[in-house]
Amino acid sequence: MAFSLTSMFRRAERKRVLTDLMKFDDHLLRDIGLTRGDLAAMRAGRHHTTPRRGHE
Repeated sequence: MAFSLTSMFRRAERKRVLTDLMKFDDHLLRDIGLTRGDLAAMRAGRHHTTPRRGHE
């Protein structure tokens, strides 16, 4: 039961963070090293992808 409750809270927190990040514009996302594609991958459960470097 504790494992299920913990994973439920983690999923809810991840969803909240992704929802907040989706409100950022592309420039701000780039400033923190993310793209819309990164957010889509995280939402799809592929959040262990290799992060890209800043604006090179």
